[in-house]
Amino acid sequence: MTRTIALYSTAFVLGACSLLGLNPVQAWSNGLEPVVWNSQQKSSAWAEELLGQVVTYQTMAEKNLIPGSFQAYVDQTSKVRELYRSGNRRATYDGVNALMVMLEARVGGIDEHSAEALWDFCYRVTPDEFHARDRHIRAKGADTVKEHEEFMRNMEERAGMSF
Repeated sequence: MTRTIALYSTAFVLGACSLLGLNPVQAWSNGLEPVVWNSQQKSSAWAEELLGQVVTYQTMAEKNLIPGSFQAYVDQTSKVRELYRSGNRRATYDGVNALMVMLEARVGGIDEHSAEALWDFCYRVTPDEFHARDRHIRAKGADTVKEHEEFMRNMEERAGMSF
């Protein structure tokens, strides 16, 4: 009976991890704890998508359609893309969060609408593991984040007790 419960528990945890797109072994080996806030799979080309969006805004600014200079954002997203391509997960995390801080501070004199649109796009396409917890709170709300964290702790605790 115990063996059956352990087997089903293991299958459930592994199934949940694959369904949610988690790769806990890789994340923990890099010193990052995986965070998953939604069930939709994000593109593996997210860094290119993000850079493309920033370049679009830079082009609109160069044509005087929107205010500000987006060169700093182009430089930062290029750096993030290269860090991600090289497999440096910690530096990618730091780079994404530096970009988010730049958007929040409106570096380059960009307007509020452009900054919010890029912030939302970045949050939507970038894998959750590369966002700081406060970004999740801003995007999802503190209650939702706490509820999700409690759910994940309970799930891990139950899985740990089944072995």
